[in-house]
Amino acid sequence: MSEIKFGHQIYYLHSYDFFRKKVIAASKENWDSLWLPDHLSGMGGTLVDDYLSPWVLFGAMAELVKGKSFGTAVTDPHRIHPAVLAQLCTSINHLTEGNLILGIGAGEAMNLKAYGIPIDHALGKMRESINFMKLFWDKGRDISFEGQYYTAKNAVLLPKPVSDIPIWIGANSPKTLKLTGEIADGWMPVGIDSKTYKTKKQQIVKAMNEKGRDLEKFSFGVFQFIFINDDTNKINQRIRGNKFELITSPRRIKELGYWKDEYEQLYIDATGYKSEELNILKIDRDDVLKFDLRKLEPIVEDIPDDLIRDGTMIGTKDEIIKRIRKYIEAGANHFIFSSTNGASSKNAPFTYWDASRIISEEIIPLFKNSNV
Repeated sequence: MSEIKFGHQIYYLHSYDFFRKKVIAASKENWDSLWLPDHLSGMGGTLVDDYLSPWVLFGAMAELVKGKSFGTAVTDPHRIHPAVLAQLCTSINHLTEGNLILGIGAGEAMNLKAYGIPIDHALGKMRESINFMKLFWDKGRDISFEGQYYTAKNAVLLPKPVSDIPIWIGANSPKTLKLTGEIADGWMPVGIDSKTYKTKKQQIVKAMNEKGRDLEKFSFGVFQFIFINDDTNKINQRIRGNKFELITSPRRIKELGYWKDEYEQLYIDATGYKSEELNILKIDRDDVLKFDLRKLEPIVEDIPDDLIRDGTMIGTKDEIIKRIRKYIEAGANHFIFSSTNGASSKNAPFTYWDASRIISEEIIPLFKNSNV
């Protein structure tokens, strides 16, 4: 069985002092990897809009933390030219003595639409961007590349990385899953249940087998926002909040097998979009703020609490442990958690700091010291 690893995403980057405090705390815990989001803004209706650049923060992290991998969760191929992104990754690779993972996805409208950044041909750009960066890292000089979206002629990018830079794709759709199996080194889907995870993993494995790739060299990650508590009321409140997040992604409701035909008209009335048109590549904060989500409340009331419980990391410590086991059974070997427990003392005894400690001291060792 592959070694089970655990990563921690350091979220809500509204000040360097707060970020530094989180990093120092995490550096003393049992995390294998530390991750940063790469955002310009958040989704409309959320409280999180503050993001410092991960590419600057990684430099500080390299001095604060030793012996852990760092990663982006995730960047995209639209905002940074692949040559520049390759150089950024090489720099962090050097600073961390080879411990950078590049997490990349097809893009999100929240980081593009309001800024006038083109979001067209997302899959093609991601494929070319990844191939372009690998070429730079491999050759270093005399690089010529003639793609549909990117070109280079006798270009140079030195020094080379001190080690291979693994690329993990945040893939969910059939096309991105296929791409992941063909050219990526790891997979990190966001917020999918263990049953769906197993099905989508099989699609990646199929693509890898078709290319003759080595499964043992591939990392099967899973990204989940996590909320730990032992107060039933607080857990139920968080589950209800998660339902409202879920209804902005009808694709996920369909994947979970809880779609009803009458929902289609509800979505059109509430958002002006058909269900298949609602996705993170098209919809940003301004779109969400215009939606009349009250018209989707019948869907919220329809969705069983157990459906949310089974597909998220919301609950007591024991419930979280059971769900981790389910993902491992589905084939996951690297968990990336982003804590949604509040940092202030009013959230005691389950503050952000408590939740991180509980995972580090009471959950991670269970999976490190036994064949789960």
